[in-house]
Amino acid sequence: MSGTRMSESRFPDGGGSPGAQGSSGAETLSSPSSVALVGRLLTAVILIGILIGAGFVALEWEPRLLPIRQVMVDGETQGISRESLQRTIAEHIDGGILTQDLGALKAQVEDLPWISSASVQRVWPDRLEFVVIEHEAIARWGDTGLVTEDGVVFRPRDGRLPVGLVRLDGAEDMAPEVVRRYLRWHPQLAELGLIIESVVRNARGDWTLTILGGTELYLGTDEIETRFRRLLAAYPQVEAIGAPTRIDLRYSNGFAVRWVPRTATSAERVAANTSR
Repeated sequence: MSGTRMSESRFPDGGGSPGAQGSSGAETLSSPSSVALVGRLLTAVILIGILIGAGFVALEWEPRLLPIRQVMVDGETQGISRESLQRTIAEHIDGGILTQDLGALKAQVEDLPWISSASVQRVWPDRLEFVVIEHEAIARWGDTGLVTEDGVVFRPRDGRLPVGLVRLDGAEDMAPEVVRRYLRWHPQLAELGLIIESVVRNARGDWTLTILGGTELYLGTDEIETRFRRLLAAYPQVEAIGAPTRIDLRYSNGFAVRWVPRTATSAERVAANTSR
């Protein structure tokens, strides 16, 4: 029948269906690709192993082959000696000129009490060069510390403190404020011939100044700057009466003064309105 003939399919000589030929071709093409992929993976694994081995050898042998023989320190140092710095650095060297962790050495130097900042570089073939900047202490802090103009408190390991510095004290987190007030008050009092010996802010927040010679100024906890200006305005009159040993400014409209006794029975004299 004609319908039967129309549905027949003829294939070229050589037999097999196109599908079968395609499948066989795919198998033929995929085999070399798989082999190449496995080869590349093996090559990568071998290279990684070589790199790891080389790295291990470098870490193990580099400090012996390329040791650090010199440590140079530059920068002005007063609170700590260059020799002490060099010893501290040498104690923490654990690599060669190529493998030494410079960041770790820099951190060790900056942890020293007197050091504000440090930088370091390698100099071929065997030298490290450091540049250090020291803290500049403007005052003592309490009994054992020092403080910078920025309010950074540090304590020398040897416990030695420079002589002749004003004494500031308070909670350590209040150091920047204590320093700021001292730097503001010092020149104003100096114009009156008064030199600050100490500035203390106690745990309650009370401010007390001691003037060279022993005069104590009590400013309290509130309206500190207002009370200080009141002192500046009135001090010439106070001094004209006598030598004060204590001036208490913790009053709302005035202050109380105690002068150096002229006789054994001298009592406290009060200036201005002493009503609280």
